[in-house]
Amino acid sequence: MVVGGQIINASLPGSIDSKIDIFENSGDKRKPDAETKANSGKKARTDDKAPLYSGDKLIPERFAEMKRVPKIPNAAGPREYASTTNDERVRPLLAEMLRELMRLQKRAIEDKNTKAKRRMVMGLREVARGIRAHKVKMVVMANNLDQYGVIDEKLQEIIDLAKSEGVPLFFEFTKRSLGKAIGKSIKIAVIGIQNADGAHQPFKKLNAIAGRS
Repeated sequence: MVVGGQIINASLPGSIDSKIDIFENSGDKRKPDAETKANSGKKARTDDKAPLYSGDKLIPERFAEMKRVPKIPNAAGPREYASTTNDERVRPLLAEMLRELMRLQKRAIEDKNTKAKRRMVMGLREVARGIRAHKVKMVVMANNLDQYGVIDEKLQEIIDLAKSEGVPLFFEFTKRSLGKAIGKSIKIAVIGIQNADGAHQPFKKLNAIAGRS
């Protein structure tokens, strides 16, 4: 509408159009609210096979597959795959052996002693690979690993390999307490012992206990 040579918006007060006009023409410099920012920062995911990232780093597909499978909350206590021993000596012997082997392995790394044999390997894939190569002599697996897809397949693979190769297998620790046993604050799923030099006595006793169980 033109009144006195000026164009006046004819929208009714309080209408949506008038609010839009006022906001656009008033020079309002207000920042978008938190919800708008959050929505604008989200990237649409069109399928379950979309790439996954850790920060700016692309997660390899073989690991991304594990992350996509929904976890099933564990019940309190050890899971059914974990058969703990009834010998009260086992846990202290394991803790002694793991602590000493970790100390020696860490010292070799700090001294850059490339000739020193690796004493332990960690992780489901590494331990399974070590058993197949006849390098792992003993396995300590957490008794409360998450229950889902790829994890269950890999832990069962390790159990089967250990039995077929005659490798002693212990389930005396949870993920958190297994991490603490080697002086770490993170959770550890499984440890494979490759070289027990420096902790031969507890290793020998544990082998004897495993042979009687």
